[in-house]
Amino acid sequence: MNRKEFLAQLGLGAAFVLTASCLGSCSSDEIASPSGVDFTLDLNDPANAALSNNGGFIINNRVVVARTNAGSYVAATQVCSHEGNVAVTYSNDEFFCTVHGARFDQKGDGLNSFGSKGLTVYKTSLNGSTLRVFA
Repeated sequence: MNRKEFLAQLGLGAAFVLTASCLGSCSSDEIASPSGVDFTLDLNDPANAALSNNGGFIINNRVVVARTNAGSYVAATQVCSHEGNVAVTYSNDEFFCTVHGARFDQKGDGLNSFGSKGLTVYKTSLNGSTLRVFA
């Protein structure tokens, strides 16, 4: 093997290694739902003002926290189970993915085919004006 052939093979080998590593790291791995969720919200804080209205919601650390039309609080991951998009919001008393239209009830059960895998929901506990969201 002469020098030119050696360098050509070396170049192809390096290109293969770089391509393989890029394709592996650039794959569409799903984003996991937050784990170990346990935080509190001060409902008097202006940042949480949307929770003073029935149907309002906020997003905190990839968790959608909402006030239902009945006035109770619910929380779920912002990560949609359909394709792992961080796009879940709250509308019409249900969790909704803005990317593909997956719909979930307040218990996390899917309401259409895109939501068939369900949604991770979290517990809530209200103590005065402090709302705790936890797993």
